[in-house]
Amino acid sequence: MMSHRLKILHIISSWESGVANELAAFAARLPRDEFESKICVLAGQDCRRVPDVPTTTLNRRWSFDVNAHFGMRRTLRQFRPDVIHAWDTTAQCYSTMQRRGSECVLVEKRDTGAPNGWWQNYFDRKTDRFIVPRENDHLPVAKTIIVPPLAVPLSCDSIPAEALLAKLDFPLVEPSGDYYPILQPQYEPARRNYRPIPHQQPPFLIGIVLPLCSEHRILDALWVFETLNHVHLNFHAFFLGEGKDREQFLRYRDRWKLSSRVHFLGNRPAPERLLPSFDVLLHLSSSAEHSGTILSAMSCGVPVIALETPESQEYVLDGTTGFLIPSEGDFRFYRRTAAKRLLSLLKNVELRRSMQIAAKDRIAQKYNFEETIQRRIQIYHEL
Repeated sequence: MMSHRLKILHIISSWESGVANELAAFAARLPRDEFESKICVLAGQDCRRVPDVPTTTLNRRWSFDVNAHFGMRRTLRQFRPDVIHAWDTTAQCYSTMQRRGSECVLVEKRDTGAPNGWWQNYFDRKTDRFIVPRENDHLPVAKTIIVPPLAVPLSCDSIPAEALLAKLDFPLVEPSGDYYPILQPQYEPARRNYRPIPHQQPPFLIGIVLPLCSEHRILDALWVFETLNHVHLNFHAFFLGEGKDREQFLRYRDRWKLSSRVHFLGNRPAPERLLPSFDVLLHLSSSAEHSGTILSAMSCGVPVIALETPESQEYVLDGTTGFLIPSEGDFRFYRRTAAKRLLSLLKNVELRRSMQIAAKDRIAQKYNFEETIQRRIQIYHEL
């Protein structure tokens, strides 16, 4: 029997981080009789609450924010944690710089590439343990523990497309009833070789759960939606998240006349409320940090169309649980490929259903939520 509860300080850059859902689910499931937890958010709004876990926000504004550094030092002095669990690279920087020496620093590393600069090597040397999803040749073997990422189960039920649009107060746009294929056969305006679409087909819902930043290829997704709109397909796309380039993307949406089809919802409602209702998740980001969204979508049976990265190759079985878009070539290639994959899913209902079943089965077999939690708890005790 333990004489006292272990104190765990979870640090994350913001609630918009790609691992925010995993942190919230993990902190909520930690046994209260064994652990006392606290969450420290470096930047952004305190927009999420974890039951029975206090949260503090440091209001970090710059890369090197003196006030945030003093706030972190004050938090460590008051809480006196046994283990500091940093959930992304920014959190690792702040936690290793302010540690007193008695705490153990544990860092989640999703990117298995080489460290970016001497400063990252410095912070890695001051870290006690790394949790990585696969083998990493750039980190010390003695410090590295391979643990699968948390596939957070979503308890919300799926909402039919028409009901979801009515709930969000978006008008139901009537399809034209016909379209022309993007690739085969070639569209010939003189012949008007359109193909009919059944009028009773419900709207096709596409989800994108990413920060609204250029590095996540949001503009490429908008181009794909402009193409689908141009060929008269009945779809609605929802962007969940905020970011520094939001206004720029809104201007592109309005310029391409997509306001009736493409909707920017921000951080409200939470992604876990809408994700089960999507017909497909479109994930064109190459960021390893935000790859956990793929697992969340698969856990509730949503097929995924993702850019080919080491993470997506491990999670998605191409043609079985979703589609992978090769990252080679220029932007025109993967834009066109994404449009082709979306079109094939929209037309083939049986393919969508088989992918839904396969995605759920893969998560249940390889990314068991409870087993992953117990593995991290075991690491806490070892530290």
